[in-house]
Amino acid sequence: MWTLFNVVRWLITGAALWWLCSVVFEKGTTAEGAVFGLMLFGQVVFWPLALLWGLPWLFRRRTPKFKKHRPEEFEPTISHDHIALDLGRDTIWIRDPVKGERYLRRAEVLAIRTGEYNYKGIVTHRLEVQVRDVVNPFWLVPFVRHSDRWLKSTAVNETERDEWFARMKAWLIEARTT
Repeated sequence: MWTLFNVVRWLITGAALWWLCSVVFEKGTTAEGAVFGLMLFGQVVFWPLALLWGLPWLFRRRTPKFKKHRPEEFEPTISHDHIALDLGRDTIWIRDPVKGERYLRRAEVLAIRTGEYNYKGIVTHRLEVQVRDVVNPFWLVPFVRHSDRWLKSTAVNETERDEWFARMKAWLIEARTT
């Protein structure tokens, strides 16, 4: 996705490379002016460019690795980054970023609702699952597959959360009707 930061970063990098090529091709690599230009490039231009490219790479948001479920224990019928549903075994798998991951039978789930956390304009959509457990009765399942800094992709996260909410409500109601 092209953001303003990426455009500016590419423009600065292109300008720095254009300047370096002009210094090398005008004066050669042995002239005093070129040596000074290369030293200037090395100290004044190279380190800011390294920061422009290195820091975003260092602090990038990594996509979560998918859970490798053992087939004899859990075979996901449908899954997402932090939640999966096995209709054959009547089990769900959830991952809370703080508490870890857990398999739940249908009888263990008391209630499920939608929620969102808004911090300085960054919205994180989540499912809130209440379970039959005295130690950890409340689990949060985040939906953060798409960037939460843009309204369009935040709406996609919200849509995915709402789909899973409807799916989980139908799954819970199915148990009460049969």
